[in-house]
Amino acid sequence: MRIVSILVLLLSCTIVLSQVLVGVNGKFTSLQEKDGFVEVKPLEAIGASLVISEKSGRAYLIYGKKITILEKSGTVSIDFLDIFPNGALYTGDKIMIRIDLLSKIFNVDRYETATGKTVLLDNLCVLKSIDLSRNELKLSFLGFPFEDMMKITTEKSKIRIVLSPCLSSFSSTDRIKIDQVGNKTDIEINFDIEAEPSVSLKMEDNSAILAVRFPQISREILAEGVSWEQKVEKIGGKDVLVSYLWIDPTIVELRPQISAGGIGTAESVERMVSRNNAIAGINASYFDPNTGLPIGLLIVDGKILSLPYGNRPVFVQTKSGAVVVARMYFDLNVRIGQLLFLVKGVNTIAQGEVLIFTPEFGLSIPRRDGMIYFSVVGGKISGFGWSAKAPKDGYVLAISSNYERYLQSIQIGDKVDYVVNTDFPYSIKHAVEAGPLILYNGTPIPDRNDEKNRYGGNIARSNATRTLLATLADGKVVLAVINDQNGSGGVNYDDLVEFCMNKGFYSAMNFDGGSSSVMVIRDQVVSKTSTAWTRAIPVSLLVIKNNK
Repeated sequence: MRIVSILVLLLSCTIVLSQVLVGVNGKFTSLQEKDGFVEVKPLEAIGASLVISEKSGRAYLIYGKKITILEKSGTVSIDFLDIFPNGALYTGDKIMIRIDLLSKIFNVDRYETATGKTVLLDNLCVLKSIDLSRNELKLSFLGFPFEDMMKITTEKSKIRIVLSPCLSSFSSTDRIKIDQVGNKTDIEINFDIEAEPSVSLKMEDNSAILAVRFPQISREILAEGVSWEQKVEKIGGKDVLVSYLWIDPTIVELRPQISAGGIGTAESVERMVSRNNAIAGINASYFDPNTGLPIGLLIVDGKILSLPYGNRPVFVQTKSGAVVVARMYFDLNVRIGQLLFLVKGVNTIAQGEVLIFTPEFGLSIPRRDGMIYFSVVGGKISGFGWSAKAPKDGYVLAISSNYERYLQSIQIGDKVDYVVNTDFPYSIKHAVEAGPLILYNGTPIPDRNDEKNRYGGNIARSNATRTLLATLADGKVVLAVINDQNGSGGVNYDDLVEFCMNKGFYSAMNFDGGSSSVMVIRDQVVSKTSTAWTRAIPVSLLVIKNNK
């Protein structure tokens, strides 16, 4: 048995928590990193096994013929021969190992990707060919390419791609320039079109396929009633990239979509668009980043999933298909026999005297002393007492015990109704509350300063990426994402008022913005993002084919 002393690798990054990517035999997994240690549990995704002794807490990491033991004391032994003090870290429910030891166990080398991530790889892939057409660029590799090794930028008539770590056996041509320095391959592709291309990436086996579009030349028809356009425009004296969806709501539906895990969880807009086979999608509601719960009124297919937050604007698609942007009065009451209660919250962890939880609530229903719980199915009381989840075809009604004397006579089978009070004159199919309200009925709103003050964190007054929904006088709808082009950070509320007036929009409102802002076509992000990832959110707005 030999004692080996290995220098602990220290990351120069000042961020305490980051991600390290590991790729072995074409399988990849992402590990949480902390101070030079990485979590071992996700290694099961690339073929390792992890066994933890219930008695001692000792962990056994098995990969191939190697057996690695991680002690709670921090000692690591590999194949019962090499001993490494301070090689493991037990933190909370996570077991972590030093990155240098992981490299030794899996026989991988450490690199930096084009997007700045640390990656551990068994082999580098080699770029062997590039096939170019007007609408598609295909990069073929020997080995296993992955998305984080690619950084793609565009400018007028050009696409630039940085591949790292990656080697190349492909030679430059008249239109494609290759520059290889170490493990980094720089590619420049030139087009004979006087416009900036829009690029979306899809990984497929040993290839990376880039769909190439030129939406600044003309609108691209995505489906009947839906077209897409992208332009560099000047708003508030700043150059910005505007991605538009022009929509006829009589032909397609604008449907709010909650994340797959339910209310209180988050999912990328790309995934929501893909799993619903939608034409396109954008981000929608504001949400609490600590809980993942949407903020404001949310109605999907006529079902109330969240109550209003304040006097903020609401996107509505009526049951007749018309789209309206408006402020509205809206409250919900529940009637049990002759009793009428004002509902204080739907699908929320906040406290209130009367709460409702539907099957769409993705968290466990809070169990609180001082609350009396009823299950409702088919509009009738079906059970008493708390349950973690609402019944599939009903909901859970929680009422404060302050009203216990009124509730004692309630029996199984008693009728329960929703009673909605609103000044909105049409039947609501879908609704999403957000804001600020920018235009109403063709003019800027008279209380614009009050409107700015309704949003904390100086949201309305600061420059930021924006997601916008607007209606036209003929009833059609515009969805837009506005991205910074020159380091200004984006646009503010007053910039948007001027922009919407110049475009001739009838009514307009913002959805959530900043890092949440995104536009997706099919399953590809077409708006500009400042990072290599897009934010997971609780609610999107999808453009889907009308089932009428």
